[in-house]
Amino acid sequence: SLAGPTARPFDVSTVPEDEEPAKAVAASGAGGRAGAAATTAVAAAPSFEAYKEKLNEVPEFAELGELFKSSARVDLVESETEYSITCVKHIFPQHVVFQFDCQNTIPEQVLENVSVLMDLAEAEDFEEFCQVPLATMPLNSTSPAYVCLSHQGLSTGIFVNILQFTAKEVDPSTGEAEEEGYEDEYQLEDLSVEFSDYIKGQAVPNFRKRWEELDPESERADEYGLGERDSLQDAVEAIMSTLGLQPCEGTEAVPPNARSHMCLLSGMVIGGSLVLARVRLGIDAGMNVAMKLEVRAEDPEVSDAIHAVIAEG
Repeated sequence: SLAGPTARPFDVSTVPEDEEPAKAVAASGAGGRAGAAATTAVAAAPSFEAYKEKLNEVPEFAELGELFKSSARVDLVESETEYSITCVKHIFPQHVVFQFDCQNTIPEQVLENVSVLMDLAEAEDFEEFCQVPLATMPLNSTSPAYVCLSHQGLSTGIFVNILQFTAKEVDPSTGEAEEEGYEDEYQLEDLSVEFSDYIKGQAVPNFRKRWEELDPESERADEYGLGERDSLQDAVEAIMSTLGLQPCEGTEAVPPNARSHMCLLSGMVIGGSLVLARVRLGIDAGMNVAMKLEVRAEDPEVSDAIHAVIAEG
């Protein structure tokens, strides 16, 4: 978890309120990391377009609207098992499409009518919209089966997943699959949809100016203990990962040996609401990290939601 009680809470008031955020060092050190992240983001852009193009070819998804974001790929089985199953989440305004990329590695069997059963017991705000099963799981190549769920707003949940299919043995003398098969299933790893799935990191050119332009009434501020951390840099990276926001003005880079730091984060929530966060961090001699989190957003409910993510961390 991200937020939690500390054994000896650090006094976050020691972080100056008007501290100018530390800038990343260009060309080396943390500045190099910032550059690498930017390069990765640019390189990843065609993947989003490729996903978009592929999803547009599925008739069942014709009415889902504009694709907002596609997640990183996650493995749902251990390596070197008989099947390779990965998942990418595609976020639409009122739907989430789960793309289960499936590969069979056993030449002695053919898998047909492949689908994934998603248990929604821990995701009550979701309903199944449609399934697009895979006719045959290819041998040593990948094809997708899809599950599309509808949701209400910024819904979150955990999904238990079972791969279902008809297995047919291959006759070694002919290489042909037997006509009769048997129903089988395979337990996959759980998946989750989190608030960060509905946020796309988006830098703003002048953070302070944009912050002042947002309604102060939308601001929510609170203090949290983040427990023991290896460093302030570790805390910054954990916060960015949890919230799905993008650092501004090089503030993701914590200067060496710093005992306090301010990181500026920004992003766009699905539906178009801008959200900005000022993260003030301090670390004590026991490596306990405290944080003051200030959030402003075009939609005040988003400010509340950001704090809820940290509090529930």
